[in-house]
Amino acid sequence: MKPVSVLALSFLLAGSLALAQEGGGPAFPPGEQPAEFESVIQKMKFEKPTRIVGKLRSLDGYEDAIWIDWTHVYDGSRWRDLRDQREMMFKVLPRDAGMMDFFRKLKLGTSIHMTVQMDADGNRRVLSLDEGT
Repeated sequence: MKPVSVLALSFLLAGSLALAQEGGGPAFPPGEQPAEFESVIQKMKFEKPTRIVGKLRSLDGYEDAIWIDWTHVYDGSRWRDLRDQREMMFKVLPRDAGMMDFFRKLKLGTSIHMTVQMDADGNRRVLSLDEGT
């Protein structure tokens, strides 16, 4: 065997051994995540239209989407500040190409007031931009 092949095989075996020693699986068995994780997962499902505020973190040119840091949610009577909880960053897709063009003109860190909902494909989609953006 050539020295390069031996070296590559050694790295592959060492990586496999390390993964086996660590267990190689998820840190928590399915359905047994801590309640804190489950709470965040439920909040981020957006099964119905939800008014939120997020700071523009980055543009995703591959999927024509934006990444935001979720800072506030409207609970029907008041805005709740989420910044004291763990950082919640996620991707949202614009309603259409015109909305994506609007996002491209914004500076990173800009607060965006929007209504989002999970679409049929399981993506968080911006339905509308609200006042304040």
